[in-house]
Amino acid sequence: MQALANALDTGRIHHAYLFTGTRGVGKTTLARILAKALNCEGPDGSGGMTSKPCGVCRACTEIDAGRFVDLLEVDAATNTKVDEMRELLETAQYMPVSGRYKVYIIDEVHMLSKSAFNSMLKTLEEPPGHVQFILATTDPQKLPVTVLSRCLQFNLKQLPAALIAQHLKAVLGKEQVPCEDAALLMIGKAAEGSVRDSLSLLDQAIAYGSGKVTADGVAGMLGALDQTYLFAVLERLAEGDAAGVMREVDAMSARSLSFDMALRDIAALLHRLALVQSAPDAATDEAQDGARIQALAQQFSPEQVQLFYQIAILGRRDLPLAPDEHAGISMTLLRMLALGSSQQQGMSARPAAKATTPVAATGAPAHSPATIQRPRPEAAPSATSSTASAVPDFDGDWPGLVTRLNLSSMAGMLGRQCELVSFQDNILELTLPEAQKHLLDKAYVDKLKAALEPHFKPGLRVNIRTGMAEGKSVAAVEQRVMAAQQSKAVQSIENDAFVKDLIADFGVELNTASIKPVS
Repeated sequence: MQALANALDTGRIHHAYLFTGTRGVGKTTLARILAKALNCEGPDGSGGMTSKPCGVCRACTEIDAGRFVDLLEVDAATNTKVDEMRELLETAQYMPVSGRYKVYIIDEVHMLSKSAFNSMLKTLEEPPGHVQFILATTDPQKLPVTVLSRCLQFNLKQLPAALIAQHLKAVLGKEQVPCEDAALLMIGKAAEGSVRDSLSLLDQAIAYGSGKVTADGVAGMLGALDQTYLFAVLERLAEGDAAGVMREVDAMSARSLSFDMALRDIAALLHRLALVQSAPDAATDEAQDGARIQALAQQFSPEQVQLFYQIAILGRRDLPLAPDEHAGISMTLLRMLALGSSQQQGMSARPAAKATTPVAATGAPAHSPATIQRPRPEAAPSATSSTASAVPDFDGDWPGLVTRLNLSSMAGMLGRQCELVSFQDNILELTLPEAQKHLLDKAYVDKLKAALEPHFKPGLRVNIRTGMAEGKSVAAVEQRVMAAQQSKAVQSIENDAFVKDLIADFGVELNTASIKPVS
Protein backbone atom coordinates (compact mmCIF):
# COMPACT_ATOMS: atom_id res chain seq x y z
CA MET A 1 0.00 0.00 0.00
CA GLN A 2 3.04 2.25 -0.24
CA ALA A 3 1.82 3.60 -3.59
CA LEU A 4 -1.51 4.61 -2.04
CA ALA A 5 0.20 6.32 0.90
CA ASN A 6 2.53 8.26 -1.40
CA ALA A 7 -0.41 9.35 -3.57
CA LEU A 8 -2.25 10.73 -0.53
CA ASP A 9 0.80 12.54 0.83
CA THR A 10 1.63 14.15 -2.53
CA GLY A 11 -1.97 14.90 -3.49
CA ARG A 12 -1.76 12.87 -6.72
CA ILE A 13 -4.84 10.74 -6.16
CA HIS A 14 -6.85 8.74 -8.65
CA HIS A 15 -10.61 9.08 -8.94
CA ALA A 16 -11.39 5.35 -8.59
CA TYR A 17 -9.80 2.52 -6.61
CA LEU A 18 -10.50 -1.22 -6.70
CA PHE A 19 -9.67 -3.43 -3.72
CA THR A 20 -9.71 -7.17 -4.43
CA GLY A 21 -9.07 -10.20 -2.26
CA THR A 22 -10.76 -13.10 -0.51
CA ARG A 23 -13.30 -12.63 2.27
CA GLY A 24 -12.18 -11.13 5.55
CA VAL A 25 -8.87 -9.56 4.46
CA GLY A 26 -9.99 -5.96 5.10
CA LYS A 27 -11.28 -4.58 1.79
CA THR A 28 -14.18 -2.61 3.26
CA THR A 29 -12.16 -1.58 6.32
CA LEU A 30 -9.40 -0.25 4.08
CA ALA A 31 -12.00 1.59 1.99
CA ARG A 32 -13.25 3.40 5.10
CA ILE A 33 -9.70 4.25 6.16
CA LEU A 34 -9.11 5.71 2.69
CA ALA A 35 -12.32 7.74 3.06
CA LYS A 36 -10.96 9.11 6.35
CA ALA A 37 -7.58 9.87 4.75
CA LEU A 38 -9.30 11.85 1.98
CA ASN A 39 -11.44 13.90 4.37
CA CYS A 40 -9.27 14.15 7.51
CA GLU A 41 -9.15 17.67 9.01
CA GLY A 42 -6.47 17.02 11.61
CA PRO A 43 -6.80 17.32 15.41
CA ASP A 44 -6.91 21.13 15.19
CA GLY A 45 -9.27 21.24 12.23
CA SER A 46 -6.70 22.75 9.85
CA GLY A 47 -5.18 19.57 8.43
CA GLY A 48 -5.41 18.28 4.89
CA MET A 49 -5.48 15.03 3.01
CA THR A 50 -3.03 12.57 4.57
CA SER A 51 -2.00 8.93 4.55
CA LYS A 52 -2.25 8.91 8.36
CA PRO A 53 -5.73 10.10 9.37
CA CYS A 54 -5.85 11.44 12.90
CA GLY A 55 -8.94 9.51 13.98
CA VAL A 56 -10.10 12.33 16.30
CA CYS A 57 -11.34 15.07 13.98
CA ARG A 58 -15.00 15.50 13.07
CA ALA A 59 -14.68 13.72 9.71
CA CYS A 60 -12.77 10.73 11.13
CA THR A 61 -15.11 10.21 14.09
CA GLU A 62 -18.24 10.55 11.94
CA ILE A 63 -16.90 8.02 9.41
CA ASP A 64 -16.10 5.59 12.24
CA ALA A 65 -19.61 6.10 13.61
CA GLY A 66 -21.21 5.59 10.18
CA ARG A 67 -22.86 9.03 10.05
CA PHE A 68 -20.62 10.98 7.68
CA VAL A 69 -23.07 12.42 5.14
CA ASP A 70 -20.52 12.52 2.31
CA LEU A 71 -19.69 8.81 2.60
CA LEU A 72 -22.15 6.59 0.74
CA GLU A 73 -21.73 2.84 1.23
CA VAL A 74 -23.61 0.53 -1.12
CA ASP A 75 -23.88 -3.26 -0.98
CA ALA A 76 -24.01 -4.22 -4.66
CA ALA A 77 -25.27 -7.68 -3.73
CA THR A 78 -28.63 -6.18 -2.72
CA ASN A 79 -28.63 -3.14 -5.03
CA THR A 80 -28.01 -4.71 -8.40
CA LYS A 81 -30.57 -2.97 -10.59
CA VAL A 82 -29.85 -0.14 -13.00
CA ASP A 83 -32.50 2.16 -11.47
CA GLU A 84 -30.89 1.88 -8.04
CA MET A 85 -27.45 2.67 -9.43
CA ARG A 86 -28.76 5.58 -11.51
CA GLU A 87 -30.51 7.07 -8.48
CA LEU A 88 -27.30 6.78 -6.45
CA LEU A 89 -25.10 8.39 -9.08
CA GLU A 90 -27.47 11.32 -9.59
CA THR A 91 -26.17 12.70 -6.28
CA ALA A 92 -22.59 12.75 -7.59
CA GLN A 93 -23.09 16.10 -9.32
CA TYR A 94 -23.72 17.86 -6.01
CA MET A 95 -20.83 19.21 -3.94
CA PRO A 96 -19.97 17.56 -0.60
CA VAL A 97 -22.02 18.79 2.34
CA SER A 98 -19.31 18.82 5.01
CA GLY A 99 -16.29 16.90 3.69
CA ARG A 100 -13.53 17.47 1.21
CA TYR A 101 -14.67 14.63 -1.06
CA LYS A 102 -17.88 12.75 -1.63
CA VAL A 103 -16.84 9.09 -1.37
CA TYR A 104 -18.80 6.17 -2.85
CA ILE A 105 -17.89 2.73 -1.44
CA ILE A 106 -19.47 -0.04 -3.51
CA ASP A 107 -18.95 -3.44 -1.89
CA GLU A 108 -19.13 -6.71 -3.88
CA VAL A 109 -19.26 -4.60 -7.03
CA HIS A 110 -19.11 -7.70 -9.26
CA MET A 111 -22.74 -8.40 -8.30
CA LEU A 112 -24.04 -5.42 -10.30
CA SER A 113 -26.02 -6.18 -13.43
CA LYS A 114 -24.67 -5.35 -16.86
CA SER A 115 -27.09 -2.44 -17.16
CA ALA A 116 -26.01 -1.10 -13.76
CA PHE A 117 -22.36 -1.25 -14.85
CA ASN A 118 -23.21 0.66 -18.01
CA SER A 119 -25.04 3.26 -15.95
CA MET A 120 -22.05 3.68 -13.66
CA LEU A 121 -19.48 3.73 -16.44
CA LYS A 122 -19.99 7.33 -17.62
CA THR A 123 -19.69 8.74 -14.12
CA LEU A 124 -16.70 6.48 -13.42
CA GLU A 125 -15.05 7.62 -16.65
CA GLU A 126 -15.39 11.36 -16.07
CA PRO A 127 -16.36 11.98 -12.44
CA PRO A 128 -16.57 15.44 -10.90
CA GLY A 129 -13.44 16.52 -9.09
CA HIS A 130 -15.10 16.22 -5.69
CA VAL A 131 -16.09 12.53 -6.14
CA GLN A 132 -14.06 9.44 -5.23
CA PHE A 133 -15.08 5.86 -6.05
CA ILE A 134 -13.81 2.93 -3.94
CA LEU A 135 -14.88 -0.47 -5.27
CA ALA A 136 -14.39 -3.77 -3.44
CA THR A 137 -14.86 -7.31 -4.74
CA THR A 138 -13.93 -10.90 -4.06
CA ASP A 139 -14.25 -11.81 -7.75
CA PRO A 140 -12.59 -9.24 -10.05
CA GLN A 141 -12.86 -11.62 -13.01
CA LYS A 142 -16.57 -10.77 -13.24
CA LEU A 143 -15.94 -7.05 -13.65
CA PRO A 144 -16.10 -5.63 -17.19
CA VAL A 145 -12.74 -4.65 -18.63
CA THR A 146 -14.10 -1.14 -19.16
CA VAL A 147 -14.47 -0.78 -15.38
CA LEU A 148 -11.13 -2.42 -14.54
CA SER A 149 -9.26 -0.10 -16.89
CA ARG A 150 -10.60 2.97 -15.07
CA CYS A 151 -9.55 1.90 -11.59
CA LEU A 152 -6.28 1.65 -9.72
CA GLN A 153 -6.30 -1.94 -8.49
CA PHE A 154 -4.90 -3.21 -5.21
CA ASN A 155 -4.96 -6.94 -4.47
CA LEU A 156 -5.12 -7.62 -0.73
CA LYS A 157 -3.29 -10.81 0.13
CA GLN A 158 -4.35 -13.44 2.63
CA LEU A 159 -2.66 -12.95 5.99
CA PRO A 160 -0.18 -15.61 7.18
CA ALA A 161 -1.29 -17.72 10.12
CA ALA A 162 1.47 -16.36 12.38
CA LEU A 163 0.38 -12.75 11.79
CA ILE A 164 -3.27 -13.60 12.47
CA ALA A 165 -2.24 -15.38 15.67
CA GLN A 166 -0.30 -12.28 16.73
CA HIS A 167 -3.37 -10.11 16.12
CA LEU A 168 -5.60 -12.46 18.08
CA LYS A 169 -3.16 -12.42 20.98
CA ALA A 170 -3.32 -8.63 21.08
CA VAL A 171 -7.13 -8.76 21.07
CA LEU A 172 -7.24 -11.32 23.88
CA GLY A 173 -4.71 -9.28 25.85
CA LYS A 174 -7.05 -6.29 25.79
CA GLU A 175 -10.00 -8.51 26.71
CA GLN A 176 -7.93 -10.18 29.47
CA VAL A 177 -8.71 -13.68 28.19
CA PRO A 178 -6.03 -16.31 28.95
CA CYS A 179 -4.72 -18.11 25.89
CA GLU A 180 -2.01 -20.43 24.57
CA ASP A 181 0.10 -19.49 21.55
CA ALA A 182 -0.35 -22.93 19.97
CA ALA A 183 -4.13 -22.50 20.12
CA LEU A 184 -3.99 -19.12 18.38
CA LEU A 185 -1.74 -20.52 15.67
CA MET A 186 -4.26 -23.32 15.03
CA ILE A 187 -7.03 -20.72 14.68
CA GLY A 188 -4.82 -18.68 12.35
CA LYS A 189 -4.28 -21.70 10.10
CA ALA A 190 -7.97 -22.66 10.14
CA ALA A 191 -8.96 -19.10 9.13
CA GLU A 192 -7.03 -19.54 5.84
CA GLY A 193 -5.91 -15.92 5.64
CA SER A 194 -9.19 -14.29 6.72
CA VAL A 195 -9.08 -12.08 9.81
CA ARG A 196 -12.87 -12.03 10.02
CA ASP A 197 -13.01 -15.83 10.02
CA SER A 198 -10.32 -15.96 12.70
CA LEU A 199 -12.31 -13.65 14.97
CA SER A 200 -15.42 -15.79 14.52
CA LEU A 201 -13.40 -18.90 15.38
CA LEU A 202 -11.90 -17.09 18.36
CA ASP A 203 -15.37 -16.31 19.76
CA GLN A 204 -16.29 -19.96 19.33
CA ALA A 205 -13.05 -21.09 21.00
CA ILE A 206 -13.66 -18.81 24.03
CA ALA A 207 -17.12 -20.30 24.48
CA TYR A 208 -15.80 -23.84 23.92
CA GLY A 209 -13.04 -23.35 26.48
CA SER A 210 -15.24 -21.68 29.13
CA GLY A 211 -13.49 -18.33 28.94
CA LYS A 212 -9.99 -19.43 27.98
CA VAL A 213 -8.34 -20.47 24.74
CA THR A 214 -6.23 -23.62 25.03
CA ALA A 215 -4.55 -25.79 22.41
CA ASP A 216 -6.49 -28.89 23.46
CA GLY A 217 -9.77 -27.00 23.39
CA VAL A 218 -9.18 -25.51 19.94
CA ALA A 219 -8.01 -28.87 18.60
CA GLY A 220 -11.18 -30.48 19.87
CA MET A 221 -13.33 -27.68 18.46
CA LEU A 222 -11.71 -27.81 15.02
CA GLY A 223 -11.18 -31.55 14.89
CA ALA A 224 -7.53 -30.66 14.35
CA LEU A 225 -4.88 -33.32 14.02
CA ASP A 226 -2.28 -33.81 16.71
CA GLN A 227 1.20 -33.55 15.17
CA THR A 228 2.14 -36.86 16.80
CA TYR A 229 -0.34 -38.63 14.52
CA LEU A 230 1.23 -37.03 11.45
CA PHE A 231 4.71 -38.18 12.38
CA ALA A 232 3.39 -41.65 13.22
CA VAL A 233 1.71 -41.94 9.80
CA LEU A 234 4.88 -40.92 7.94
CA GLU A 235 7.04 -43.22 10.05
CA ARG A 236 4.77 -46.17 9.20
CA LEU A 237 4.96 -45.17 5.53
CA ALA A 238 8.77 -45.09 5.71
CA GLU A 239 8.73 -48.61 7.13
CA GLY A 240 6.28 -49.85 4.50
CA ASP A 241 3.96 -50.95 7.32
CA ALA A 242 0.46 -50.97 5.80
CA ALA A 243 -1.13 -52.44 8.95
CA GLY A 244 0.54 -49.73 11.04
CA VAL A 245 -0.77 -47.01 8.73
CA MET A 246 -4.31 -48.38 9.08
CA ARG A 247 -3.97 -48.44 12.88
CA GLU A 248 -3.09 -44.74 12.83
CA VAL A 249 -6.09 -44.01 10.60
CA ASP A 250 -8.36 -45.92 12.99
CA ALA A 251 -6.93 -43.97 15.92
CA MET A 252 -7.70 -40.69 14.15
CA SER A 253 -11.21 -41.92 13.40
CA ALA A 254 -11.76 -42.88 17.04
CA ARG A 255 -10.96 -39.29 18.05
CA SER A 256 -13.29 -37.89 15.34
CA LEU A 257 -10.44 -35.95 13.76
CA SER A 258 -10.94 -34.27 10.40
CA PHE A 259 -9.47 -36.39 7.59
CA ASP A 260 -9.53 -33.39 5.27
CA MET A 261 -7.32 -31.48 7.70
CA ALA A 262 -5.21 -34.63 8.15
CA LEU A 263 -4.32 -34.74 4.44
CA ARG A 264 -3.73 -30.99 4.43
CA ASP A 265 -1.36 -31.25 7.40
CA ILE A 266 0.42 -34.29 5.91
CA ALA A 267 1.05 -32.27 2.74
CA ALA A 268 2.36 -29.39 4.88
CA LEU A 269 4.69 -31.76 6.75
CA LEU A 270 5.95 -33.23 3.45
CA HIS A 271 6.67 -29.69 2.30
CA ARG A 272 8.87 -29.22 5.36
CA LEU A 273 10.65 -32.50 4.59
CA ALA A 274 11.32 -31.33 1.03
CA LEU A 275 12.80 -28.08 2.33
CA VAL A 276 15.09 -29.92 4.74
CA GLN A 277 16.26 -32.24 1.94
CA SER A 278 16.68 -29.72 -0.86
CA ALA A 279 17.16 -26.32 0.79
CA PRO A 280 18.26 -26.74 4.42
CA ASP A 281 18.98 -23.02 4.74
CA ALA A 282 15.36 -22.21 3.87
CA ALA A 283 13.88 -24.69 6.35
CA THR A 284 12.64 -23.12 9.57
CA ASP A 285 11.58 -26.02 11.76
CA GLU A 286 10.27 -25.52 15.27
CA ALA A 287 12.61 -26.70 18.02
CA GLN A 288 10.17 -29.23 19.47
CA ASP A 289 9.90 -31.35 16.33
CA GLY A 290 13.04 -30.36 14.41
CA ALA A 291 14.79 -33.62 15.30
CA ARG A 292 11.89 -35.74 14.04
CA ILE A 293 11.76 -33.75 10.82
CA GLN A 294 15.47 -34.35 10.27
CA ALA A 295 15.05 -38.06 10.95
CA LEU A 296 12.14 -38.41 8.52
CA ALA A 297 14.05 -36.48 5.88
CA GLN A 298 16.71 -39.19 6.03
CA GLN A 299 14.15 -42.00 5.70
CA PHE A 300 12.57 -40.81 2.43
CA SER A 301 14.17 -40.08 -0.90
CA PRO A 302 13.40 -36.66 -2.42
CA GLU A 303 11.46 -38.44 -5.16
CA GLN A 304 9.25 -40.16 -2.60
CA VAL A 305 8.55 -36.90 -0.79
CA GLN A 306 7.51 -35.20 -4.04
CA LEU A 307 5.32 -38.16 -4.99
CA PHE A 308 3.66 -38.39 -1.56
CA TYR A 309 2.97 -34.65 -1.59
CA GLN A 310 1.21 -34.93 -4.95
CA ILE A 311 -0.81 -37.94 -3.75
CA ALA A 312 -1.87 -36.09 -0.57
CA ILE A 313 -3.02 -33.05 -2.55
CA LEU A 314 -5.00 -35.14 -5.02
CA GLY A 315 -6.36 -37.36 -2.27
CA ARG A 316 -7.69 -34.34 -0.41
CA ARG A 317 -9.32 -33.05 -3.58
CA ASP A 318 -11.00 -36.41 -4.21
CA LEU A 319 -12.05 -36.97 -0.57
CA PRO A 320 -15.69 -35.86 -1.15
CA LEU A 321 -15.94 -38.44 -3.96
CA ALA A 322 -14.88 -41.38 -1.78
CA PRO A 323 -17.48 -43.81 -0.35
CA ASP A 324 -16.68 -42.26 3.03
CA GLU A 325 -13.81 -40.18 4.43
CA HIS A 326 -12.23 -43.16 6.19
CA ALA A 327 -12.01 -45.02 2.88
CA GLY A 328 -10.75 -41.90 1.15
CA ILE A 329 -7.78 -41.31 3.44
CA SER A 330 -7.03 -45.04 3.68
CA MET A 331 -6.78 -45.38 -0.10
CA THR A 332 -4.66 -42.24 -0.30
CA LEU A 333 -2.12 -43.57 2.20
CA LEU A 334 -2.15 -47.06 0.64
CA ARG A 335 -1.50 -45.40 -2.73
CA MET A 336 1.60 -43.81 -1.21
CA LEU A 337 2.78 -47.24 -0.12
CA ALA A 338 2.06 -48.83 -3.49
CA LEU A 339 3.62 -46.14 -5.66
CA GLY A 340 6.40 -45.10 -3.31
CA SER A 341 7.66 -48.67 -2.90
CA SER A 342 8.83 -48.08 0.67
CA GLN A 343 10.41 -51.49 1.09
CA GLN A 344 13.36 -50.59 3.35
CA GLN A 345 11.90 -51.94 6.61
CA GLY A 346 13.15 -50.34 9.81
CA MET A 347 15.49 -47.98 7.99
CA SER A 348 16.81 -45.46 10.51
CA ALA A 349 19.21 -43.47 8.37
CA ARG A 350 19.59 -42.82 4.68
CA PRO A 351 23.10 -43.74 3.39
CA ALA A 352 24.98 -41.36 1.14
CA ALA A 353 24.52 -43.71 -1.84
CA LYS A 354 21.24 -45.45 -1.13
CA ALA A 355 19.58 -47.87 -3.54
CA THR A 356 16.34 -46.05 -4.25
CA THR A 357 13.21 -47.39 -5.87
CA PRO A 358 12.45 -44.92 -8.62
CA VAL A 359 8.89 -44.54 -9.81
CA ALA A 360 8.05 -43.93 -13.44
CA ALA A 361 4.46 -42.76 -13.84
CA THR A 362 2.78 -41.74 -17.05
CA GLY A 363 0.42 -39.31 -15.33
CA ALA A 364 -0.63 -37.87 -11.99
CA PRO A 365 -0.28 -40.58 -9.29
CA ALA A 366 -3.95 -40.52 -8.39
CA HIS A 367 -5.19 -41.23 -11.90
CA SER A 368 -2.61 -43.15 -13.91
CA PRO A 369 -0.99 -46.55 -13.38
CA ALA A 370 2.66 -46.46 -12.35
CA THR A 371 5.43 -48.85 -13.21
CA ILE A 372 7.67 -49.57 -10.22
CA GLN A 373 11.25 -50.28 -11.31
CA ARG A 374 13.28 -52.20 -8.75
CA PRO A 375 17.07 -51.63 -8.90
CA ARG A 376 19.37 -54.54 -9.65
CA PRO A 377 21.53 -55.50 -6.66
CA GLU A 378 24.71 -55.40 -8.73
CA ALA A 379 24.12 -51.88 -10.04
CA ALA A 380 22.28 -49.81 -7.47
CA PRO A 381 21.89 -46.21 -8.60
CA SER A 382 23.51 -43.45 -6.56
CA ALA A 383 21.57 -40.79 -4.69
CA THR A 384 22.33 -38.31 -7.45
CA SER A 385 21.23 -40.50 -10.34
CA SER A 386 18.30 -39.30 -12.41
CA THR A 387 14.89 -40.86 -11.86
CA ALA A 388 11.71 -40.70 -13.85
CA SER A 389 9.53 -37.81 -12.82
CA ALA A 390 6.10 -38.44 -11.32
CA VAL A 391 4.92 -35.16 -12.91
CA PRO A 392 3.71 -35.47 -16.53
CA ASP A 393 5.04 -33.36 -19.37
CA PHE A 394 2.85 -30.57 -20.74
CA ASP A 395 0.88 -31.83 -23.74
CA GLY A 396 0.37 -28.41 -25.36
CA ASP A 397 -3.27 -28.02 -24.33
CA TRP A 398 -3.02 -24.68 -22.52
CA PRO A 399 -6.79 -24.04 -22.21
CA GLY A 400 -7.28 -27.56 -20.88
CA LEU A 401 -4.51 -27.12 -18.29
CA VAL A 402 -5.88 -23.76 -17.10
CA THR A 403 -9.38 -25.22 -16.81
CA ARG A 404 -8.15 -28.26 -14.82
CA LEU A 405 -6.12 -26.14 -12.41
CA ASN A 406 -9.17 -23.94 -11.67
CA LEU A 407 -6.94 -21.06 -10.63
CA SER A 408 -8.42 -18.26 -8.53
CA SER A 409 -7.77 -14.54 -7.99
CA MET A 410 -5.59 -12.54 -10.36
CA ALA A 411 -3.33 -15.47 -11.27
CA GLY A 412 -6.41 -17.28 -12.54
CA MET A 413 -7.54 -14.25 -14.53
CA LEU A 414 -4.06 -13.96 -16.08
CA GLY A 415 -4.00 -17.64 -17.03
CA ARG A 416 -7.48 -17.46 -18.55
CA GLN A 417 -6.57 -14.45 -20.69
CA CYS A 418 -3.25 -15.84 -22.00
CA GLU A 419 -2.72 -17.87 -25.17
CA LEU A 420 0.06 -20.37 -25.78
CA VAL A 421 2.68 -19.30 -28.32
CA SER A 422 5.17 -22.11 -27.84
CA PHE A 423 6.54 -24.60 -25.33
CA GLN A 424 10.10 -25.79 -25.80
CA ASP A 425 12.97 -26.67 -23.48
CA ASN A 426 10.62 -26.27 -20.48
CA ILE A 427 9.94 -22.64 -21.43
CA LEU A 428 6.32 -21.48 -21.73
CA GLU A 429 5.87 -18.60 -24.15
CA LEU A 430 2.48 -16.94 -23.66
CA THR A 431 0.82 -13.91 -25.21
CA LEU A 432 -1.61 -11.56 -23.50
CA PRO A 433 -4.03 -9.25 -25.37
CA GLU A 434 -3.15 -5.55 -25.18
CA ALA A 435 -6.50 -4.84 -23.53
CA GLN A 436 -5.47 -7.07 -20.60
CA LYS A 437 -1.95 -5.68 -20.11
CA HIS A 438 -2.91 -4.45 -16.64
CA LEU A 439 -2.70 -8.11 -15.59
CA LEU A 440 1.01 -8.27 -16.48
CA ASP A 441 2.07 -7.63 -12.91
CA LYS A 442 5.09 -9.47 -11.51
CA ALA A 443 3.11 -10.67 -8.49
CA TYR A 444 0.42 -12.17 -10.72
CA VAL A 445 2.99 -13.78 -13.03
CA ASP A 446 4.83 -15.28 -10.05
CA LYS A 447 1.59 -16.72 -8.66
CA LEU A 448 0.70 -18.22 -12.03
CA LYS A 449 4.19 -19.75 -12.35
CA ALA A 450 3.94 -21.21 -8.82
CA ALA A 451 0.61 -22.83 -9.68
CA LEU A 452 2.01 -24.28 -12.92
CA GLU A 453 5.32 -25.65 -11.58
CA PRO A 454 3.90 -28.89 -10.06
CA HIS A 455 2.65 -29.84 -13.54
CA PHE A 456 5.97 -29.35 -15.36
CA LYS A 457 9.54 -30.50 -15.05
CA PRO A 458 11.78 -28.62 -12.59
CA GLY A 459 13.15 -25.30 -13.82
CA LEU A 460 10.01 -24.11 -15.60
CA ARG A 461 10.24 -20.62 -17.15
CA VAL A 462 7.16 -18.57 -18.00
CA ASN A 463 7.49 -15.66 -20.45
CA ILE A 464 4.40 -13.51 -21.05
CA ARG A 465 4.29 -10.73 -23.63
CA THR A 466 1.45 -8.55 -24.84
CA GLY A 467 0.48 -8.78 -28.48
CA MET A 468 -2.15 -9.78 -31.00
CA ALA A 469 -4.44 -12.54 -29.73
CA GLU A 470 -6.00 -15.27 -31.84
CA GLY A 471 -9.00 -15.81 -29.59
CA LYS A 472 -7.78 -19.19 -28.26
CA SER A 473 -7.63 -18.28 -24.58
CA VAL A 474 -10.03 -19.77 -22.05
CA ALA A 475 -11.66 -16.38 -21.52
CA ALA A 476 -12.11 -15.79 -25.27
CA VAL A 477 -13.62 -19.23 -25.82
CA GLU A 478 -16.01 -18.80 -22.89
CA GLN A 479 -17.00 -15.36 -24.14
CA ARG A 480 -17.86 -16.76 -27.57
CA VAL A 481 -19.87 -19.57 -26.01
CA MET A 482 -21.78 -17.12 -23.81
CA ALA A 483 -22.41 -14.82 -26.76
CA ALA A 484 -23.74 -17.73 -28.82
CA GLN A 485 -25.98 -18.83 -25.96
CA GLN A 486 -27.24 -15.28 -25.48
CA SER A 487 -27.97 -14.90 -29.19
CA LYS A 488 -29.83 -18.21 -29.24
CA ALA A 489 -31.88 -17.19 -26.19
CA VAL A 490 -32.81 -13.84 -27.74
CA GLN A 491 -33.82 -15.48 -31.00
CA SER A 492 -35.91 -18.03 -29.11
CA ILE A 493 -37.86 -15.28 -27.33
CA GLU A 494 -38.20 -13.12 -30.44
CA ASN A 495 -39.57 -16.06 -32.45
CA ASP A 496 -42.03 -17.10 -29.77
CA ALA A 497 -45.60 -16.83 -31.10
CA PHE A 498 -46.97 -15.38 -27.88
CA VAL A 499 -44.30 -12.66 -27.79
CA LYS A 500 -44.97 -11.81 -31.43
CA ASP A 501 -48.67 -11.41 -30.65
CA LEU A 502 -47.91 -9.10 -27.74
CA ILE A 503 -45.71 -6.91 -29.94
CA ALA A 504 -48.27 -6.83 -32.75
CA ASP A 505 -51.38 -6.29 -30.61
CA PHE A 506 -50.10 -4.01 -27.86
CA GLY A 507 -46.96 -2.46 -29.35
CA VAL A 508 -44.79 -3.67 -26.48
CA GLU A 509 -41.03 -3.38 -26.75
CA LEU A 510 -38.85 -6.39 -26.03
CA ASN A 511 -35.97 -5.65 -23.62
CA THR A 512 -33.33 -8.03 -24.97
CA ALA A 513 -30.85 -7.03 -22.25
CA SER A 514 -33.05 -8.76 -19.69
CA ILE A 515 -32.96 -12.10 -21.52
CA LYS A 516 -30.60 -14.62 -19.98
CA PRO A 517 -29.88 -18.11 -21.34
CA VAL A 518 -30.89 -21.00 -19.09
CA SER A 519 -28.09 -23.42 -18.24
